[in-house]
Amino acid sequence: MKIGKGGIAEIYTNEQLMEVTIKENGERLVNLAEYANFIIDVEETSKRLQKLGPGVCYVRLTPAVMLARAQEIIGKKGMRFKIVDGYRPMSAQKEVYAQVLEETRKKHKDWSQEELEKETDRWVANPKVVPPHTTGGALDLTIVDKKGKELDMGTPLNSVDERSYTQSDKISEKGRANRKNMIDVMTSVGFVNNPREWWHWSYGDRRWAKTMGTEAVYGSK
Repeated sequence: MKIGKGGIAEIYTNEQLMEVTIKENGERLVNLAEYANFIIDVEETSKRLQKLGPGVCYVRLTPAVMLARAQEIIGKKGMRFKIVDGYRPMSAQKEVYAQVLEETRKKHKDWSQEELEKETDRWVANPKVVPPHTTGGALDLTIVDKKGKELDMGTPLNSVDERSYTQSDKISEKGRANRKNMIDVMTSVGFVNNPREWWHWSYGDRRWAKTMGTEAVYGSK
């Protein structure tokens, strides 16, 4: 498949995403560490349930090659990508969703289950759909400088905060500039961004397909 430019997705509902056809192409999972000198520090739930060793993160082959291209671009500026999640088995996705759902329940004790799930769905993919990370096509990442320090992106990774929206105007000028750099690089190699999470990029899943006007090529592994 020819890879064109990516972009920032619109905010789609679960129903809209579930309308997208998936034609699984059978592409294998690979260890991202074998493709470039990334910093890999997978979040604990995903690491534990996959029994991953240090510096190991699995994604499909195509996004691994794409991210290696992106690393070449930012590497010229002395920067590196730090990856905190890639492929996530459904068991890990369910655990992450349950954690955020419970945090939401504590904040809104008078809400119905439907209201709680709707709010939780804003921040983490519902296991009822085909969550991006379970396809092996999604990555959560940031950029670090020559000393390995994370750049200012306006919020920490995985923040449940509307400032995490990729094009938020409620962050510093420096944060916006660093996000623009990430957007320019990641879209140039073909990734699509989740507009609610500046750190979340994907290829081949339903959000990518909906944005690009095509069929998804990855289902859950």
